[in-house]
Amino acid sequence: MESELTTQSIGKLYTKYLIPSIGGALATSVYSFVDTIAVGQACGPEGAAAIAVINPYFALMCFAGMLFGIGGSVLMSHAKGEGMTERASSLFSLSLYLLVGTIIICWSLSAVFLDEILIFSGADSELLPYARAYIIPIVIAFPLFALNMFLAPMVRYDERPQLVLKAVLVGGCFNIFGDWFLVFPMGMDMMGAGLATAIGALIQTVILLTHFIGKHSTLKLTKGRNIIPDTKRIFATGFGASILDVAIAVLTIAINRQTMKYGGRDELAVLGVIMTISFLLQHLYAGAGQAVQPIASTNFGAGLKERAWKSFTYLIWTSIAFGFLSTAVCCLLPKGILSLFMDTTESVMAIGPHIVIIYSLSFLLMACNINIVFFLQSMLHPFPALLFSLSRGVVISGILLFILPLFFSVDGILWAMVLAEVITFIIAFPYTLAVKGKTAN
Repeated sequence: MESELTTQSIGKLYTKYLIPSIGGALATSVYSFVDTIAVGQACGPEGAAAIAVINPYFALMCFAGMLFGIGGSVLMSHAKGEGMTERASSLFSLSLYLLVGTIIICWSLSAVFLDEILIFSGADSELLPYARAYIIPIVIAFPLFALNMFLAPMVRYDERPQLVLKAVLVGGCFNIFGDWFLVFPMGMDMMGAGLATAIGALIQTVILLTHFIGKHSTLKLTKGRNIIPDTKRIFATGFGASILDVAIAVLTIAINRQTMKYGGRDELAVLGVIMTISFLLQHLYAGAGQAVQPIASTNFGAGLKERAWKSFTYLIWTSIAFGFLSTAVCCLLPKGILSLFMDTTESVMAIGPHIVIIYSLSFLLMACNINIVFFLQSMLHPFPALLFSLSRGVVISGILLFILPLFFSVDGILWAMVLAEVITFIIAFPYTLAVKGKTAN
């Protein structure tokens, strides 16, 4: 039986998958985005700075789900393209079992070492109570966040992208209402924002799970075969995309600690705002990559390489448009952005617009770099995808983060983010074009 992924026009398929895919990819980051606004308005710069401390934890939750969700779903899509439906179910089952084991380990460690994690992420004695109050409901709901990030690509690859969008919209809308109701009328401040986020994640999980109840799902739980080689393939395929979230976590911790060293809580509050925006945008950009993955990987698996590479053209132009628009908005409206996210002070407004404008220049090429990684995964080039993710998100940015502030103080932190994207693009884009020249028909 032919799939629409191998028969419909690439343009129609891309349009059909893009919006639902972006919705699914934005799941956890939207929660953090809305929460930052709520606690920033309720608690001022201290609340915004506390969210900056917590962002690495959100990123690690996304990593746990995306590692197995993306890794398993890409391989599953290739199997479907080759007509191997039983193998697709086997890969889905193994990915789910691996996720459950990872959740148990990470959930236990984060509950036991919660304060140590927050302090390592940049919290000082004044920020720690704010961060702890917010994160307790999030820690309790840890399995839900990881499961959502796993289920979204799986359901999307099973050709129900609209359900993913529905789950995110309903969960996100409750989070927005819950933030307002629990933070302001109920006066729960940080704890209320965290609780609203946890309940929103629960709603989203329930909606995604309905896919497996009816006749729509082609995926079934099986005992699985070839467990060890398939586990290696899932890790290898999924790590390139999921490392994005590890990179966000590592990078945010490094930025937080360097900011407290060379600046202070006001600088961290502003960076907390722009990093929350960056967190949202990176998952927005990744949504475009995830929209292309089922199209590219299924066509590549079916031997339709020209169709697979055509989807890359759509992806790269979308990435350019996203990057330009994101940077333009931040450069034109830095004061409005800061006022939206927090009850600002004079000291914050004195330094804030400068920080927002410089950091936002990194958004210009960020979308292209992220989506090159997703596409290389789809074409079964996991090692270069992993290499580009690590170099962009950890190695290059990490080196620059510790060198440039020695000469330029807080500005060095900002320019490190910009230069990391430029250097990565100069390496990654020509490599992808070289791959196209070797594989396209």
